[in-house]
Amino acid sequence: MIAGVRGAFFLMVAFLFFVLIISMFALGTVMRPGRWIERPRHAH
Repeated sequence: MIAGVRGAFFLMVAFLFFVLIISMFALGTVMRPGRWIERPRHAH
C-alpha cells in the first residue's frame, strides 16, 4: 500500500514538473514574438 502511494505520488510530481516545464517553454515561445511585434522601439 505504501509503495503504491509512493509510486503514485512520484509519478504525479514528475508529471507536474513535466507540465510546468512545457508550459513555461510554450509561454516563452509565445510571448517573445508578441513583445517584438508590439514594442520594437523599446527593445534594448
